[in-house]
Amino acid sequence: MILAIIQARLDSKRLPQKALMPMNGKPLLKHVVDRVMAVKSIDSLIVATVQGGNGLLAAKCDDWGVPCFQYDGRTDDVLGRFVACSSTFRWQNLITGELDPVEHVLRVCGDNPLFDFQAADQLIAEAVIHKADYTGYQIRGKPAITIPNGYFGEVVTTAALKRANEELPADATEREHVTACMYAADQSRFSRPFTCHWVDAPPWYHKEKLKNAAVDTREDFERVREVVEKE
Repeated sequence: MILAIIQARLDSKRLPQKALMPMNGKPLLKHVVDRVMAVKSIDSLIVATVQGGNGLLAAKCDDWGVPCFQYDGRTDDVLGRFVACSSTFRWQNLITGELDPVEHVLRVCGDNPLFDFQAADQLIAEAVIHKADYTGYQIRGKPAITIPNGYFGEVVTTAALKRANEELPADATEREHVTACMYAADQSRFSRPFTCHWVDAPPWYHKEKLKNAAVDTREDFERVREVVEKE
């Protein structure tokens, strides 16, 4: 089973409340939700935030009919948030009647209103076929997630998330970046290295004029809004 998790909160430092800022008639986060809903390979999606100060975000998700998980841990422990969120989900197996756990997570950032749902389907297909702990796009030989672009998600197994959560120290900075530890050059901290499968970015990306469609600042918001309003 594949669960899409969109991470979002309202107290971002560079652009507070950006998740609910209006963009072409609807909140930024709703653009992301709508695009993730178009991914054919997922079984469900959920918005993952943290308790305290994000009640309005949770209320909006309820209005949209989208479940919202509110993590009770540290804001910067996004890895812990993903593990706790994915662990709450179960699906009823139509053959056995039993409740099956989440096997893969599609991680999506809540500030990516131009998220490419077709690229996500391709990535999920690669993840299922190659069975790596982590599956992601690469741009010029580097993980796409490390190059702000705003178009691509990443796929990781829940087993890999749980192992990273158990083996990384509670104060490790990598916990904020969820998967960074899985493709780090130094894997000596872990009981065994994480396996990674890389997929070249779609050809259209190299022709795209707007290379960075992630919204981190007010300038980013205005730049991306212009593109969204033309769609």
